Amino acid sequence: MKVKNKNYLLIGFISIVLGLIISIQLKVVQGNYLEGSNPLTRSIELSRAYETVIGERDKLLMEINQLQTKLQEIENDASSDNAMIKGLTVDLERYKLFGGFLDVSGQGIQVILDNPVNESNTTADVNIIYEYDLINILINELNAAGAEAISINDERIISISEIRTAGSALVINKVPKYPPFIIKAIGNKDTLDGALNQIFGIASTLRNMGYFVEVKKSDNIEILKYNGIVDFNYAKILKK
Repeated sequence: MKVKNKNYLLIGFISIVLGLIISIQLKVVQGNYLEGSNPLTRSIELSRAYETVIGERDKLLMEINQLQTKLQEIENDASSDNAMIKGLTVDLERYKLFGGFLDVSGQGIQVILDNPVNESNTTADVNIIYEYDLINILINELNAAGAEAISINDERIISISEIRTAGSALVINKVPKYPPFIIKAIGNKDTLDGALNQIFGIASTLRNMGYFVEVKKSDNIEILKYNGIVDFNYAKILKK
């Protein structure tokens, strides 16, 4: 009986020790790895944390996709704006070309107008500066023949240019000019030449009056842009 009692006591003691060891191990695991929760609770907590992380990840991925979409829209808008700006720039250059605000070159003619070569024929009444009306006619003939750009002594002729006599000078764009007058015109050189040199044309009229007139065709005429300032004080854009 005593032996059996000793065995029971030993088994009980061992069980108590094992229980203490297991209890200590569970507390260590719970404290170090489960942050004070029991395994089931911690498992639930980890599962919830995982779901939260997955949800946050999906949310971030959605935001990234939205930002990428927005970036693509911005790039497309920028590309569209660049195309629009490019188109506007082309239109602006075209209107500046029409208005005479760009230096240009191309085939055309050069006309030299001067007083009579024989000085004895030159009097106070015979002076090319007084023939501004005939010079205007010459410019009109060039325009009618399709001239795309015209200048007189490097003064660009535009829609508001004036050609008139003032004292001993011919005033063009409010700038006094003196003979010889070098008129340049860009366009079909043969057509321009024919417009001036036709029978009973303006070149013939000036020559018959004793003035020196020389017309030369060229494949490379250079004409400078209009350098003045154009202001509109009375003309307004008509809104419909």
